[in-house]
Amino acid sequence: GIICEYDALPEIGHACGHNLIAESGVAAAMGLKAVLLANPSVSGTITVLGTPAEEGGGGKIKLIDAGVFADIDICMMVHPASTNMMRPVYLAFNAAEVVFTGHAAHASAAPWDGVNALDAAVSAYNGLSMLRQQMRPDCRLHAVISEGGTKPNIIPERTVVAFNIRAVSDVELASLRKKVTNIMESAAAATGCSLDLKYATSGRSAYYSNVVSNTKLVELYRKHWL
Repeated sequence: GIICEYDALPEIGHACGHNLIAESGVAAAMGLKAVLLANPSVSGTITVLGTPAEEGGGGKIKLIDAGVFADIDICMMVHPASTNMMRPVYLAFNAAEVVFTGHAAHASAAPWDGVNALDAAVSAYNGLSMLRQQMRPDCRLHAVISEGGTKPNIIPERTVVAFNIRAVSDVELASLRKKVTNIMESAAAATGCSLDLKYATSGRSAYYSNVVSNTKLVELYRKHWL
């Protein structure tokens, strides 16, 4: 099997080179087909799979769940990079979103009546930034405040922080996720807001285990293609 990704990034385009993944996959399949036709004694089936929803959609997870790979012995793809990597490191990944809810009030006339959800979001973001100092060097945290209020003269009643957690293994990811949860709950408690924290779960759109390289394929790649 040969995988052809083709997703682009919003407002950026093909910054990750997924268009090259698709082109390389189709070219490789055409080359393999020519080899099979030229050597009738060699049997096999080539399957080219378009895999959408890779920029956060968990497309391959859905394809696995649907049984698309059930009859495929080996499946490969190539990702453009500046160097050839035999065992690339792809971290375990978990997307999440937290919604902080406070109470709106006029920021000048009666700010004491408000519960500031933006303060909770800022506190959460700063907490993530401080956590990075104590993180392992192979872990990652990145976040955006995707919803921060409507007008500066209104105490924000609702804010949203979207963030991603990455770690070298599922075990390490779970440990880091627990610390992140503590940060989110502390931000809510400190500001008097309520929170709704949701992590993407396995089999959904944005939870991936870390990649484990296939040693045999690595050896074959090194022997025949480099």
